[in-house]
Amino acid sequence: MITNEVITEVRSKANILEVVSQVVVLKRVGKDYKGLCPFHKEKTPSFHVNPEKGIYKCFGCGEGGDVFAFVQKARGLGFLDGVKELAHQFGVSLIETEQEEREYKRRSLFLLLYEQAAQFYSKLLKDPSQGDVARQYLNNRGVDENTIQKFRLGYAPASWDALTDYLCTYNKVSAATLEEAGLARGRTEGHGYFDLFRNRLIIPIADEQGRVIAFGGRTLGSDQVKYLNSPESLIYKKGEHLFAFHLAKEAIKAKDAVIVVEGYFDAITAHLYGFTNTVAALGTALTNEQGKLLVRYTESKRVYLAFDTDSAGVKATEKGAHILDQLASGIGIDLRVTTVSGGKDPDECLRAPDGLSTFSQSLENAQSLIEYELGQTTYGCDIKTRDGRIEAARKVVPILAAIKNAVARSEYIRQMAHKFDIQEDSLASDVAVARKTIRPGSGSPQGIYGSISQSSLSQTANPGLRHDRFRPLDGLIEAERWLLASFLSDKANYELTFQSLAKEELMTTPHSKIIKAIYELGNTFADTAQLESRLLDHFAPEPQCCAALIEIMLRAEEIKKQKISIPVLLLQSRVKLMKEKIVALTKTIRNQIASGNDSYDQSLLQSKISELNRMERLTLPTIKTMDEVDNLQEIIKEIHLSLNNPIGERS
Repeated sequence: MITNEVITEVRSKANILEVVSQVVVLKRVGKDYKGLCPFHKEKTPSFHVNPEKGIYKCFGCGEGGDVFAFVQKARGLGFLDGVKELAHQFGVSLIETEQEEREYKRRSLFLLLYEQAAQFYSKLLKDPSQGDVARQYLNNRGVDENTIQKFRLGYAPASWDALTDYLCTYNKVSAATLEEAGLARGRTEGHGYFDLFRNRLIIPIADEQGRVIAFGGRTLGSDQVKYLNSPESLIYKKGEHLFAFHLAKEAIKAKDAVIVVEGYFDAITAHLYGFTNTVAALGTALTNEQGKLLVRYTESKRVYLAFDTDSAGVKATEKGAHILDQLASGIGIDLRVTTVSGGKDPDECLRAPDGLSTFSQSLENAQSLIEYELGQTTYGCDIKTRDGRIEAARKVVPILAAIKNAVARSEYIRQMAHKFDIQEDSLASDVAVARKTIRPGSGSPQGIYGSISQSSLSQTANPGLRHDRFRPLDGLIEAERWLLASFLSDKANYELTFQSLAKEELMTTPHSKIIKAIYELGNTFADTAQLESRLLDHFAPEPQCCAALIEIMLRAEEIKKQKISIPVLLLQSRVKLMKEKIVALTKTIRNQIASGNDSYDQSLLQSKISELNRMERLTLPTIKTMDEVDNLQEIIKEIHLSLNNPIGERS
């Protein structure tokens, strides 16, 4: 059951910044956060999130709303499903359908089973007789007791069904349920089930909240499969999570940077040596979802890729770099690629003599993505020979051509020409040709650095495409927005607006509903932030009204920012609104004249048009008080009423 109380509770717990960051890479700009709009294609960010008000707005396509509207739009859900989605995510209890309740209970059961399994494995690691082999392995790798506790490391015994027996007995669940959860497997021959992990060091994988959702298991015997991982399940999708993220997110905030490694022990060892902002990808390369998770807690959006230096690691680095570069378009992700010396991976590097200083130095010397790509591309080219220089120059041309910034492109051309000892003009000429031919007709060569943004060119060519953020436009809708914004700008302004609009009638349906809701709420709120929150809750199920309310809230913010005089704003907006009403009424009368309806006195209709024209040309420009607006409003009402009373019906 979705009540107003539930909506209020969900809104209070569902941080819009956190929700939007799951879909959009955001960067702080003043009080707002900015990113590329997920609802239309753009290369220059125009999508804003205001976490203080709990709203978003795209100044490119016009989409806007609250956290409920975002979830609905981003995931294609109805309002009720959107509320349920957020309620589940942020722990708000709902009365649901039987099917939804069954699924929720199933997820809860799986989480319980994994938590109990983690405790079972942890207890066995501490057991003097059973966990000795695993503790010895950890000791050899230099993993201390604090790190064991921090990562909740455990041991799976060599027994075929120790965990299965324990969980089935303790929870009264079937072994088939454990198989569905990814903790056991059914025998291929005969009947029965056996544990997925046997004689392995257990490494729990947790979600962002720290709940165990899967395991990684490192063999402690002669098993050919070195690492065994939990299969995907109802609670675990490996492309949506990062190993150790729940442990690293506070350090990521504090250090304003994140280090990404490949393996479990790369991350564990990094934390052991003080690099607590380190996470690991749960697979061979990053996914889009993981990329967005990486930069969620950084202001600088700085990401260090510290993958292995073998061929597989190089490929993973390039793949991960591509994912992050796609996310970086227009956002400014500061992507650095480290080349770890002293070992083929961060774990070996850190455990080697002077490993701490070596790894720290590798981070300090981390290359930009362009520098890394240029180095990888020309690796193996003998630039001491003529043929080697020609080959190296040929390989770097596509990379240089794809650099969007002209100054940066020129600088890298200069550096490469100097490095290869070739003519800078010749290399620049090849790059210029590549920029025209890689994507014929577009002038925007595609690469991992993206393409040239055309937004500024199109706006220059067609000024009508420009969207000034808070430029008040003449017209009915805009006039009503500013009138309603006066209510929300300050509690003192609320009282003044309430009195000034007592006789005003708004013409658009969403605005009429909003002002009605404001009047119904009355002066029962502590401040306008509380009034906005109540209005958002009230209109959450109505997308049109919610979108209209967001526009009004933005204008209220502008009133405060620019310290706009409310009396002046109210008078000007009411005059604009009056003008629109006169124009609309004049059009209605002209249509009646054109219809030739004998029920109306044609000469009288003409006189009404003349009267309205005089109001528009002579009376409106001279209005200086609210009383004059009210008087004019009464005259317009009388004219409007007279149109509803044809000849013979008038008193």
